[in-house]
Amino acid sequence: MAPSPPDPAPLVFDPDDCRRLRDALRYQGRDLHHRSYAVDSRRRELLWEEMDRCLALADRIERHLDALDGADAG
Repeated sequence: MAPSPPDPAPLVFDPDDCRRLRDALRYQGRDLHHRSYAVDSRRRELLWEEMDRCLALADRIERHLDALDGADAG
């Protein structure tokens, strides 16, 4: 059996990168919602699921940024 490759180094983003990612995810969520009006109900559910995932990740990033701001202030 071939040895498995080493685990990649974790990604590290500075706060500005996190803000851009958060904003891009929110934009994507809005776009998915807008597109959902032009498709059938089965496809709409899939788009809404993806929209929810985008917005949930944007919220996680927002909480992370809030924690960073709180750590800097304290």
